[in-house]
Amino acid sequence: MNLPIPFSLKNAPVWKRILEQEDTNNLKRGRDIEVGGARVILTAPNGTRYALQVSNTGTVSAVAV
Repeated sequence: MNLPIPFSLKNAPVWKRILEQEDTNNLKRGRDIEVGGARVILTAPNGTRYALQVSNTGTVSAVAV
């Protein structure tokens, strides 16, 4: 995202930089999603929540949380 600097705002370069930095944290279409230390939690229709896990061999499993 590259925003034009609104000249009517005081400290516009600061706000532009902050907005552009925060935009880099957003998920984008067509890009891979990597989850490091965070968990992916899915909720079943009955309300049970499951955390996805992957082993060193690539086996995916779900554990109730």
